[in-house]
Amino acid sequence: MYFAKITNYHHPKNRLQEYLQKQLRSLECITVENPEEFKKHLETSVHRANGKFPRCRPLQTYYHKAYTEGDLTCGISELIQFSLYTQRGVFDPSTMSAATMPGEAAQAELFV
Repeated sequence: MYFAKITNYHHPKNRLQEYLQKQLRSLECITVENPEEFKKHLETSVHRANGKFPRCRPLQTYYHKAYTEGDLTCGISELIQFSLYTQRGVFDPSTMSAATMPGEAAQAELFV
């Protein structure tokens, strides 16, 4: 599982970029099961938008590994970049012990 987050965004300069920006802002903070499907969705969106606005310079998508192992970076040139973060675990407060959670007693000992 991956978490999609917009990590870089440029303001649209033409109608093609405005059109894509409206479509892709809805992908902010979603869970992605298959990053290849996310990539195909971006490519399809850009291909349709390039056809709809032929007078604008066509945009291209990119997709590559991020600096952190397991994470991915994808986006559309000159417009938006998404980082797909790998889910590294699930937060479960019931599994945390009292030793890992400082309580009032631990703070009181500091002032003795």
